[in-house]
Amino acid sequence: MAAAGSFPAPGRGRAGRRAPAPRREPTPVARIARELLPIPTAPYLEQDVLAYVRRFAGERGLDFALDRFGNGYVRHLGRRRRGAAARPLVLSAHADHPGFVVTAVEGRRLDLEFRGGVPASYGRGERVRLFPAPAGGEGAGGVPADLGLAVIDSVDADERGRIRSALATAAAGAAPRPGDLALWDVEPVRVRGRRLVARGCDDLAGVVSVLAALDRAVATRAAGELIGLFTRAEEVGLLGASAAARARLLPDDAVVIAVETSSSSGGRARSGAGPIVRVGDAMHLFSPAVALWITGVAQALAREDDGFRFQRRLMDGGVTEATAYDLYGYETGALCVALANYHNGGPGGRVAAESVDLGDLEGLVRLMSRLLAELRRLPRARPELLARYDRLARGAGPRLCSRSARGSRSGTG
Repeated sequence: MAAAGSFPAPGRGRAGRRAPAPRREPTPVARIARELLPIPTAPYLEQDVLAYVRRFAGERGLDFALDRFGNGYVRHLGRRRRGAAARPLVLSAHADHPGFVVTAVEGRRLDLEFRGGVPASYGRGERVRLFPAPAGGEGAGGVPADLGLAVIDSVDADERGRIRSALATAAAGAAPRPGDLALWDVEPVRVRGRRLVARGCDDLAGVVSVLAALDRAVATRAAGELIGLFTRAEEVGLLGASAAARARLLPDDAVVIAVETSSSSGGRARSGAGPIVRVGDAMHLFSPAVALWITGVAQALAREDDGFRFQRRLMDGGVTEATAYDLYGYETGALCVALANYHNGGPGGRVAAESVDLGDLEGLVRLMSRLLAELRRLPRARPELLARYDRLARGAGPRLCSRSARGSRSGTG
């Protein structure tokens, strides 16, 4: 894969600007999803996904780079803008999904390590499909031929009651080696009506939406700077995002938006009701000014188009990378879509494919594209809201004081 180039780095270098491509129709979100979602991935083994991102960027004339932690970056540089609108907008999605990795092979007996957070009540008796680890640490950017199937015989839990490891029996003819992936044997990808069903929507559907936003920026020759950040090892502790944020690999003035799928269980959000402005997660609340700005942009979009809907929620079913960016001092927000069968946890303790609403995903891309166009509104969002409340307070002041005075004279209050 490509080595890190003139970015990622603090600042806003304009090196690598290409001649504007002719306007064209954006690539359908469903087409990108069908190509990307079947690609096998797990924490530390995201290289095939990142290779796809690299190829996707190259086909559109966009810069691609890796940082020293292996996170991928794609940058669109449109025509220059001034003031607040000149700030880079960073859309971040993680390229991994929970899965097993083969640690030992003895005949047909496999030792598996699990990477990610899934309750140990899942797994026993389930089938996993085996895939080769990316050769030489570099991905091919497609779906490799699988190595056969295996069945989980037993599961070992960690202190939090989540899967730590498992023993499995490989099917006849399967030939895995240590380091290979073992992923749940569910649908790799399918569009079923308006449902996008896949082995791993979290967070490959987020990757799809960020790529679609970059594609739309190229197709429409959008102004400004848009960076897609595709991180590693989120499912084992937000590692890629935290490393990049701590090392200040993004421009200091960047507005960073973490893009996720998030569990809709417990009524946290409604699938099919539009993308979600996420104000926080299970641990942290993000930059209030950014949440206010995103909400205002979404409201304006909804007023213009009756077909656009959105939700505003906490989404505390897990922790998202926005927490890392915010804690390291970046002005941060988050967007997500509601996810069914979070981390492949289906009904009745059985593993199932994840799914999201395709309309939610398409609305998410529309909103992100609009945010790039409306960056100038970010510093005005809070003053405009304050001015509204100031008008209310000024108008209410005389009435409140007058009624308070009458109450004092009558001995009430």
